[in-house]
Amino acid sequence: MNARALDERLFYKNPWLSEAEAVITAIEVDDPRGQARVQLDTTIFYPEGGGQPPDLGFIERVPVVDVQEIDGRIWHFVDISAGAEGGLAVLEAKGLWVGARVHLCIDWQRRHYHMQQHTGQHLLSAVLEQDYGIHTLSFHLGTEYCTVDVSAESPADMPLAEIEAKVDGWIERDVPVRVHYCPPEDLSAFTLRKRPPADEAVIRVVEVDGYDWSPCGGTHLDRTGQLRTLKILSLERYKGKVRVYFASGGRALELLCKAYSEAKQAALLLGSGVEDVVARLEDSIEKAASSERKARRYVQLLAEAEAELAIARAAPGAVLEFRLEDDDAERGTALVKAASALGRASIALSLADSTVVVQVGQKTGFPALAGLLKEKMAALGGRGGGSPTFFRAAFASPAQASSFAQYAREALTERQH
Repeated sequence: MNARALDERLFYKNPWLSEAEAVITAIEVDDPRGQARVQLDTTIFYPEGGGQPPDLGFIERVPVVDVQEIDGRIWHFVDISAGAEGGLAVLEAKGLWVGARVHLCIDWQRRHYHMQQHTGQHLLSAVLEQDYGIHTLSFHLGTEYCTVDVSAESPADMPLAEIEAKVDGWIERDVPVRVHYCPPEDLSAFTLRKRPPADEAVIRVVEVDGYDWSPCGGTHLDRTGQLRTLKILSLERYKGKVRVYFASGGRALELLCKAYSEAKQAALLLGSGVEDVVARLEDSIEKAASSERKARRYVQLLAEAEAELAIARAAPGAVLEFRLEDDDAERGTALVKAASALGRASIALSLADSTVVVQVGQKTGFPALAGLLKEKMAALGGRGGGSPTFFRAAFASPAQASSFAQYAREALTERQH
């Protein structure tokens, strides 16, 4: 960045400025993209860069949908609804032409959110660097949360409660966040956390009150107290390092309030206080797991009893068939497994989910089920597969499943030895 560019960038002189006046110096129309781009003699619109999204807003009545720095100049992208000639006519009708003095207005909530998140990232990265020797590798400012990729080898290397306490300490002390503009030769006065950009006439350094200095082109708060709070949301392994998810300022408070509200609702459902939610949940989960184990055992015992009854009622060696009107294929699987354990081949047709399950014993002399049934399954539009002794097929309708079950019973009956 050069000194002239700095004079044009009002978002650096006063990042709290949400409205301003400017003169249009150039307009270019990109008809295939349905956009025009506008250049101004001065601007409050921050262009995308350094992990921070662009400002949005209005030039007069025309929405600004993107802002980019191209070859050292800032372009404001606006939508147009017609071709090149019509597009310019639309802009002129709304007061936009080269030489026109126009009113600028940014989406202030978006800008303030970006200022809070970017300042929060500086403070978090400073604590990680200065107190733990963990370097920040990259930063992304999202709409719901932010991320920094750091040099830690594992999430276990990052004591979250301790890190958050240190960040909170800086917020509570409400120290100034200063911005310095200096030529490269003056950078020796600062202990920079990362390398400055090369080939810049003026380098912008953001300082957290004698604690951290970092070259940065983003917009920031004036003091750490304006952050209000910072919350680390989660950690995950990412490309051999660690990705940190966090939120600052109003967004962090919004997430914390939502989490507390949901914790209160959970406590109400569990009949406990908020402070006891985790213990009550653990107890409920253990009870549910115990009940599920008992239920599975009862299902197995019932399946064994039904299989024994079916064998008693069927002719010797006949292929058993279970027809389930309301139960799903899991119940059918339990039945055929129970029958197989008793030495009988069986088929379970579940009309509820249009699924057929087939199982034969290991030593009953039947051919491999896949070779016997797969072609017919495909012909009826089914999907599935299995092992030589077990086959499961799902169909689009109960009628298709019934046809397949009948084919499977006939095929097994013909081929049993």
